Amino acid sequence: MQHVTKLAGGLAALAVLATPAMASAHSDPSVNSVRAHVRNADQALAMVADRVKTNDNAAAAIAMVRNLRQTQAATREARRVQGRSQKAKALRLVADQRNDNVLVLSAIIDEVSDSAQPATATALNYNLNGRETAIARLTSLASTLPTQAQAGIATAIAAIAGNPAAVANIAGALTSGDITPTAQPQLQQALTLASGAMFTGVGQLQQIVEVLPAPAQGPVNNAIARITGILQGIFGNGGPATGTTPGGAPGGIVSNLPIPTNLPIPCGLPIPSFLPFAHPC
Repeated sequence: MQHVTKLAGGLAALAVLATPAMASAHSDPSVNSVRAHVRNADQALAMVADRVKTNDNAAAAIAMVRNLRQTQAATREARRVQGRSQKAKALRLVADQRNDNVLVLSAIIDEVSDSAQPATATALNYNLNGRETAIARLTSLASTLPTQAQAGIATAIAAIAGNPAAVANIAGALTSGDITPTAQPQLQQALTLASGAMFTGVGQLQQIVEVLPAPAQGPVNNAIARITGILQGIFGNGGPATGTTPGGAPGGIVSNLPIPTNLPIPCGLPIPSFLPFAHPC
């Protein structure tokens, strides 16, 4: 009976993931205070993954709530950091943590208990949106920073946008047969968000490259080309593909999934015309 009560309490705690949590703010926010929250969030995230592997849903739920609250606190602190360079460093920490959250949550969504899947999907969407917000703020700061800092921001965006793991994880979960009907709509939304993030990442890199001096533009253009190649691999060439590539990335959005139609695609990407979101510039 005590075990059942503990499990119910853990799942109840998991349900609050959809509700913003209150957290105390530092009187003098800094990169260090953001880093402290990020460190706590990362420790909680590691515990989430460990507890899911051992089927300890109650402990996983509690750790997931702790991860959310610490990530929220880091995000609030980053917004209050003064100075453009310092704020950029803080936002980069937040973007990296949000990305870590996305990768872990998308990997375990089909392993958590059925009752925990909707809240886990909610947390996944929350972090996908938060990651995009942090990257957008980084991009808006880019033109005001020194060249070296701009290149660092571009590297951060490329690392996140150019990683197809979240799309692969979500697509795999949706086709695994392990996702409950209750969680499927939110997970399909996550697929749209994760896919769209790769396109917006290219757009943000295109925006940054325009303000960089000529010597710094080469690495950014290389990153744009690399992500474009990954996008072609994900969304297929010549027709919808199934399965995954040897490296684990999807060889195309699986044909029985609803392909997103509202992705923010920048001009100049060679998207196959058979896809519903392909459009001329």
